[in-house]
Amino acid sequence: MNRTIVVFGAQNSVGALAARQYGNQGYDVVLVANHAHCVQALTCVLESEGIATRTFTGELSCPEQARAMIRSIRSSVGPIDAMYYGLDSSNGPAHAAEAAELSLSLAALVSELLPDMRSRKVGAILLDQGAADLSCAHGANAQLCLQCLQEARACEGVQVGTLSLGALIGGQRAC
Repeated sequence: MNRTIVVFGAQNSVGALAARQYGNQGYDVVLVANHAHCVQALTCVLESEGIATRTFTGELSCPEQARAMIRSIRSSVGPIDAMYYGLDSSNGPAHAAEAAELSLSLAALVSELLPDMRSRKVGAILLDQGAADLSCAHGANAQLCLQCLQEARACEGVQVGTLSLGALIGGQRAC
């Protein structure tokens, strides 16, 4: 049986790298975007490299939509073994409401995935800290949430981690 990773934020370079890395390790890759054209080029590249890829489209602006997305993916591809979350909420204070929504969606995604991962004693949840914008209170809450999950779930076979490839320097995002 193939393992599956779901990549939220594959249109950014770190998400694309996560998709490729897991794909090269034998995972089937599910790319999630608001619109299919956002990940069309990545899908073509991954498939040309022999990586099984599927695309799901939908809005994740509220927790229930996020949960419905996971249920839809699970019913189509089976168990989800890993999730990468790199949706960009780093657009500054003017976008605080959007950041709050994405933080709530992240919590909904994790709460939807964890029971199955815990029962199977296997899974990985990755958060791109650069996308979460750690200068924002919501990003810091997401990081704290994932640190707590990592401590609580590590003994149950579910790995939780953060990637820190981007940062804010002088108010500007740098990679």
